[in-house]
Amino acid sequence: MDNETFEFGQVKISDDVVIIIAGIAASGVKGVNTTRTGVADGITNLFSKNNYSKGIKVEINENTVVLDIFINVEYGYKINEVAREVQQAVKKEIETMTDLQVAAVNVHVLNIVQDKEKDKEKEPADITIE
Repeated sequence: MDNETFEFGQVKISDDVVIIIAGIAASGVKGVNTTRTGVADGITNLFSKNNYSKGIKVEINENTVVLDIFINVEYGYKINEVAREVQQAVKKEIETMTDLQVAAVNVHVLNIVQDKEKDKEKEPADITIE
């Protein structure tokens, strides 16, 4: 990426910064489940602070960004709608925060995740009075 020159020096935005912005934007989309359960590589959390690079690949050429984002979608959401919202959210956040132009946001849906907490019916606790 070309460095932007200011009066007092240059500003260079790291690929990792773009990855973090994309990860935060994607994880904020309704229907995206950040837990990568059932994936062979054993990654337990796609968007934890230390694992952004595991679920997002970025290529920056001059001032243009191309991203590949790997997500899980929660069961019950329309996959195409979730993917489209991820694309829009990531593009908007990167362009707003960095002034880089996003050429493409490729969304790869790896899995459908069913939230077991929602499916589990809450049963009253057994109370024994003596």
